[in-house]
Amino acid sequence: MAENFDSKELDYFIDLLKTAKQEVSIESYIYIKNVLNSIEFPIPITIYPKGTKFVRNRVHKEDVLFKTTDQISYRQDIQNIKKFGRANEPGQSIFYCSNNGILSYVETSPIIREKIDLDYEYMTSGIWISTQEIIAVSLLTNESIRGQHAEIDESSRSFENLVSTQNDESAKVVYNLYQFLSKEFSKISEGDSKHYKITAAFANYIFYTVDKTDCILYPSTLYPTEGFNFAFKPEVVNEKLQFYGAQRIKMQSGGNKKYVETEKIESLINNTKSDIIQWLK
Repeated sequence: MAENFDSKELDYFIDLLKTAKQEVSIESYIYIKNVLNSIEFPIPITIYPKGTKFVRNRVHKEDVLFKTTDQISYRQDIQNIKKFGRANEPGQSIFYCSNNGILSYVETSPIIREKIDLDYEYMTSGIWISTQEIIAVSLLTNESIRGQHAEIDESSRSFENLVSTQNDESAKVVYNLYQFLSKEFSKISEGDSKHYKITAAFANYIFYTVDKTDCILYPSTLYPTEGFNFAFKPEVVNEKLQFYGAQRIKMQSGGNKKYVETEKIESLINNTKSDIIQWLK
């Protein structure tokens, strides 16, 4: 158990994960999963009430209005998911989203995320609303974003205070372990998906060993001041989220790396379980 580690053993444990992350082989990922599965540690959670909104964006070059929600929801073509994502293995679909529209745009747009100059891009945003309480495992703040996001700092402070009441070596070990995991989730892969092996392994540890967990909540380094990123299991989307509405915008280059919104089309609000997107056009 992590609380039985001392700081030296935790450093060794983290070095093992870092070394395996740099290897290309699939065996290295299996190794990371097995190492993470060998320990137990306290899990901080945040509960979101029924009615919470979540935003998911899809960037596209084509001037198209998607007709059904599955076109903007989690990927159905799992055979084409061949790389690690922040919370997914190859061949695994995850519903990535945010609870803040600006954050969702920043995390999705290659213009911002990858600093790619384009003449234009289309962005279709979908909004889902929770029909039940959502239980999220929360990744804590870390040194690179501490002090920038009041809500996640407060959430982290509550867990850190709880752990510190143990007043022994195990408290420091648990804190340092979550610092490491929070930093891993906050990193940008820069096109190299193997950097997501640790986070994907941890996400699957949470998804399939922690009872009643719906998603993972983690901070953003691209837009660290507000909102959270989420990774949902697809079955939770089907059972606990309902599509609410969508909008499509076009961002056009104005030169000098400036972009302006030149088009916006919205859908009707969806009050049923229909997967049809009805555009106001």
